[in-house]
Order: sequence, then structure tokens, then C-alpha cells
Amino acid sequence: MLKKDKACDNSFMDYYKKTLEDIYKLIDEKKNDEARSLIEEELKQVYIPRDFEEEIKKILDEIGPKVNYLRALSDEGIEEYLFSTREKQLLAVDALNSKNLRDYIDICNKYLCSDGFINAKVLLIESLIRQEISEDVKYVQDGMEYEFIPRFCLLPEESDGFLEGIRYLEEIYLKDPSKLQMAKELLYKEVMLNLPLNLEGEEGIESAKGICDFIEKAFQNRQFS
Repeated sequence: MLKKDKACDNSFMDYYKKTLEDIYKLIDEKKNDEARSLIEEELKQVYIPRDFEEEIKKILDEIGPKVNYLRALSDEGIEEYLFSTREKQLLAVDALNSKNLRDYIDICNKYLCSDGFINAKVLLIESLIRQEISEDVKYVQDGMEYEFIPRFCLLPEESDGFLEGIRYLEEIYLKDPSKLQMAKELLYKEVMLNLPLNLEGEEGIESAKGICDFIEKAFQNRQFS
């Protein structure tokens, strides 16, 4: 599934080259907060090339900490950001998550039914669940439409699939804490991306097996990079 070949390498290198170009373009346009969000999203990935990682960490140090005023975006500003670039979507969701989402159900529905950035959309769904919102929420992703009531949904860490997956990972990486932590984070992200649905127990174990396979191959490739 993760066989390494020349075409794959070229594809990865093109991706990281393009991402760096996007980051520098944002900085040139004085959009440091958007550049920061893009960098932070990349740094969450389980594996990135060492040179690329060092470069974006250096950029992150240079542009400094996040500006707090983003949480004070006006409602009009939030809506504008939600339907803009993926970096602005993350910033808008970050601003929304600090508010009482009961007052923003209409904009949440509008955004969740849009062709938005899935990472930002599931972060908003998670917040709706954590705030135990009782209103109906609609969500469209990959051609599938869902309707759910957040208060009746499980958080990622509460699902049977996540708990079973964690137990499997703890058995496999009992003597390797660093890989265990990485695997747990990757499993959590996979469960997050499945919201508002939850993985069943066996599905969680299968996901955990795939994650272990990915991590082992990623570490093996890194040794020879």
C-alpha cells in the first residue's frame, strides 16, 4: 500500500516544494497568520522530510507567535474566512470554537455543507459535539450528506473504534513510547476525519494495523533519506 518508488518520491517532493512556495507567498503578502496555520498543519503529520521540517520550523521562529486578535474576528470576518483559503478556514474555525456555537448554527450548517477544507470542518464538528449542541446539523463531504445532533454523538476518544485501536497500539509499541505516541496521534486524526460517524471496535483495530504498517515503513525510509 505504501510501496516506495521513484514516481512516489517525485510526487512527494513536488508537494513539499509547492507547500514551501505557498508559505513564502503568504509571508510576502503579509499573511503571517495564514502561513503559520499552514506550517502547523504540516508539522502535525506523522512523517515529513527532515530538510523540509527544519525549513518550516525556521520560518515559524521568524514569523513569531500567533496574533490573538484572530479570535476577535467579527461575524462577517468569520464568514468571509470560512469560504476562503484552507488556512483562513482554520483561522475562522479557531475563532468560532471560542464562541457559543448555539448562536452560530446557521453559519455552521452553511460551512459544513460547503466544499471546505475537511480538516477545518471536522474540527468544527468536534467543537459542536463538545458543546453538546442540540440542534440538527448538516454535513456534506465527498458526495455524502449527513444530518446529526451533536449532543448525541461520541467524541473521537470515546468511540469503541478508538479505544480498541489504542489497546492494539499499546500492545504493539509497549517498548517503544515514541512510536506509540505517534501512532495514537495518527489514530486520533483518522477517527476525527470520520466524524460525525464513529469507528466500530474492529474498524479501529484495522485502522491501528494500517497505522503501524505506515509508521514502520516511514521510519525505514527516513533512515535512508
